[in-house]
Amino acid sequence: MPPKSSNSSYSKEEQQFLKNIGFKIQFLRKQRGISQSELAESSGLSDTTISHLESTSAYGISMIALYRIAKALDVDPSQILTFK
Repeated sequence: MPPKSSNSSYSKEEQQFLKNIGFKIQFLRKQRGISQSELAESSGLSDTTISHLESTSAYGISMIALYRIAKALDVDPSQILTFK
């Protein structure tokens, strides 16, 4: 995973995009009734990474991490990137 970047390195639009990804991950995780720790374990990511992604700060995510999370949530990765 890339290290957490300072919000100032992202434009406001980029920050909102990253926050939306985190909110979507949290929504899908809660919809499935699993904890952050369970998602972390099933995706092969750390608890800290999942926590950072779901926080209100903009946290960068690699495409592989996105894929692993989507697979753990049993959704297509594009669902995490759709905010409608």
